[in-house]
Amino acid sequence: MCDREQTQEVMKVLMGLSGAENSIPRPPLSNVHGTGPLLLSDIPESCRSGRVHVGIDEAGRGSVLGPMLYGMAFWNPDDVDASKLKDFNDSKQLTHETRCRLLDKVILPTKDIGFGLRVLHASEISRHMLRPAPYNLNQMSHDTAMDLLQSLLDAGVSIDAAFIDTVGIADHYQRKLEQRFPTIRFTVESKADFNYAPCAAASIVAKVVRDRMMEHWQYSESNYKTPHEKEIPFGSGYPSDPITKTWMDTNLSCPIFGYPDLVRFSWNPTKKALDPSKNTSNNTVVQVTFAADLDEDEEDGEYSLTMKRQREQMASFLGVSEKGAKRYPYFERNKIQRVTKLG
Repeated sequence: MCDREQTQEVMKVLMGLSGAENSIPRPPLSNVHGTGPLLLSDIPESCRSGRVHVGIDEAGRGSVLGPMLYGMAFWNPDDVDASKLKDFNDSKQLTHETRCRLLDKVILPTKDIGFGLRVLHASEISRHMLRPAPYNLNQMSHDTAMDLLQSLLDAGVSIDAAFIDTVGIADHYQRKLEQRFPTIRFTVESKADFNYAPCAAASIVAKVVRDRMMEHWQYSESNYKTPHEKEIPFGSGYPSDPITKTWMDTNLSCPIFGYPDLVRFSWNPTKKALDPSKNTSNNTVVQVTFAADLDEDEEDGEYSLTMKRQREQMASFLGVSEKGAKRYPYFERNKIQRVTKLG
């Protein structure tokens, strides 16, 4: 961002706190083909010279709903106002009100603290974890942290030290970072957000921004209402939350697509809900077998039969069955029109 004013405006838009009158377009909440936004604030003048300390932490890693957010905070320890840092602690140990107050210390007009964040939407996480050669959550986390560091270096900031809450084995993660960024002194630890102020500030950025995104979530599917429109609440988004479980049980409404793209399809609770053999509710989904998933040794006859059955099911779903099946309600609700030719 060019300056703190622009930084604040984009943050409001990202968190759903700004209306359509804002001149800055809202980043897409979800993109099933691409990545979520990476935001780097304006660079404080004190960080353009001398040594800079950086902290990185995440929020929403284990949630079955919504994005995982990586937060970053940075400052020059020789110039930062020490009074701003004394309350920074692991975000999970703080009250919601305290976290919000501390976030304001980071994002409001300041001469000494900068920050960054990267949003990994549920669709991005699912797409990576469900591909034939899985790109797991640990790898995504490591690469996201390195992308944030690289964005800071590309902005001309000289990083002296980085404090990062570990994902996986701390020693392995630290060696990986040191190989990529040999000039930075790394401290990678479990509970780093409890021990180091830059990492604590990063955890607050990640936690509060994610909470506000979820609170003001806007579904990309037109038949879903946002939580403040009295739609069934989805709670914290974690599988252990009874409110989240109720939402999962209630919103398995489409037998083809299952859930809206708020849901991480690569998570076991979602897989179980979508598996007819394990789903004990009255909601069922259509199972699809892809040709690429069939055993190469499978007999040609069985392969042809499977593909023929699937084509018939898909034709029926699309409303083009020769048997004259009714068009699936999903298309009617979303006003999707049938076309007979392209161009």
